Amino acid sequence: MPDVETVLETCFIELSKEYDIEEVDSIPRFEKKIRTHIWKVQIPALVLDKAEDVEVYILFPKDFPYSMPCVIIPDDRFRYLPHISVKTRKLCLYEDGEVYDAKNIEGLIRDNIDRTRRWIENYYGRDNSNEYAKEIRNYWNEQYDGENRVDDHWILLGNIPTETCEMTGVAYVGKNLKDGSMHVMNVVASDENDKALASIKLRHKTREITVLYIASLKIPNEPPFSMTGQEVIDRISDNEDRKTFKKYLNHFGNVNVFFSIGLNYAVGGIYIHDLKVNRNGYRKGALTSFKVLTSFENKNKKLDRLHVSIYSDQRIAERTAGEIMKDRRFLIAGLGSVGSNLCYYLNGYNNAAFVLTDRDWLTVDNIGRHLLGFEYINQYKSYAIAHYLQQYRPDRKIQTLQMNLQQLKKEAINEASAMFICTGDVMSEKWLINQMLEGFVRKPAFILWLEPYGISGIMIYVNPEDMESVKRLRDKANDSFIDFCLIKREEYTNEEKLTKRDAGCNGSYAQYSANDVTMFLSTMFPIIDQLLEQPSESKCYRWVGNIGIATKKNINLHPTSEFLKNDLQELPV
Repeated sequence: MPDVETVLETCFIELSKEYDIEEVDSIPRFEKKIRTHIWKVQIPALVLDKAEDVEVYILFPKDFPYSMPCVIIPDDRFRYLPHISVKTRKLCLYEDGEVYDAKNIEGLIRDNIDRTRRWIENYYGRDNSNEYAKEIRNYWNEQYDGENRVDDHWILLGNIPTETCEMTGVAYVGKNLKDGSMHVMNVVASDENDKALASIKLRHKTREITVLYIASLKIPNEPPFSMTGQEVIDRISDNEDRKTFKKYLNHFGNVNVFFSIGLNYAVGGIYIHDLKVNRNGYRKGALTSFKVLTSFENKNKKLDRLHVSIYSDQRIAERTAGEIMKDRRFLIAGLGSVGSNLCYYLNGYNNAAFVLTDRDWLTVDNIGRHLLGFEYINQYKSYAIAHYLQQYRPDRKIQTLQMNLQQLKKEAINEASAMFICTGDVMSEKWLINQMLEGFVRKPAFILWLEPYGISGIMIYVNPEDMESVKRLRDKANDSFIDFCLIKREEYTNEEKLTKRDAGCNGSYAQYSANDVTMFLSTMFPIIDQLLEQPSESKCYRWVGNIGIATKKNINLHPTSEFLKNDLQELPV
């Protein structure tokens, strides 16, 4: 590609034949912007059906043309239109991630100029309320008329209320991981018994906060969205809501008020504080907070605004799969390297509950291939995994146990949609299959383990509806499922080759890497997903792993047809 400086000079000469263009050093009121080249361009446009030249600034970033130019319009007439930042006056002319021809620099500049002209003619002097409604969050979060920054450290758990009500929540101190700065995080629940709120209280030092939600408080259809105290009162259309607001404000003095801003996933708010009810010339108690809100210096004072994000099953579903997935309840027995990392995959289902059982705790030796790391050392694995999952979704329904699979109640097992047995304990697996044969366990199970050195990974899908296969699997379990292993039977009697293992081929301390676990589970998970959706007869799947290590260490493998690393094999049961 030619030198950008040279191409820009050529473009400047060509475009100057059509437009009044001047290269400048800065943009009025925005002198501190990081810049390379800045052009001031007079763009002819119809403004209220009258032709005029609109002064526009085009800023070319250092990595232009691989980043778009910035188009900035300082003219105050246009500051409240859609798709322009009130603070920076930068236009949003393209979708994020727009793909364009970086070699056609003149064409790119022309397109920015043309889009700017169309933007002016399309939005200025017209009703743009539908445009604001589509992306109300962006416009609500702007700073209007010199007001304070909108506080967006607010979350509402559950659905937006349909009626005026008082809600409770908690505030706690959060830390910015980038620079260590602290901020207050506020979480409010529409249900005081919300499980996510209870989880937050357990994990943080919190203080109680209260919020009044006012159903009849309506914001205007277009910016600016800043409000004075009187404007808040005027926007409450229901007399009973106005009385409730007055009573609430007079009781608390400092209050948080929520209200709908026209979406099913965002709520606006205001924070009313520092109202001086004791003033010279007035008897104590003569002035109420409600009266002071609309008098004295508060008459024209802009209130602090809040932006509240909605955290609910429906909102999370909209932003992930598009809908709430089928209810699923997963029982994971054994939370070592395979079981813990499997939880990462299963956590992708947006409507899943978990039962986690493991008697062990996390040690330094585990963290080389476990899902969790240093911060969880000396924690029980079941509690640690539950904490990890609830950091993602504090409302996750998770039951934690410290017992063997065979110690669980049959009712708890049969409440699961599916079981994942990652214990490395053949006796637990034999017990499970016998329980299926006797009719006590009626839900499908996945038995997973890796062979030493990650030479292969085995997953047995056991469907109790396919009783003949369960009978066959009982016999294979009595032989430690050795027929499914890629390593030959006699090698498991040689402790010099296969070290750090427990009895049977499910060696809990077999040597393999975190990468082996990832490769194994990423191969098996599409199959798991399919079988959860459409159960089939019992099957065994084998992932071919580090067969090169087997050659180096002279570990004998079962003769099969030609296979390569990462092959997936189906074996009869």
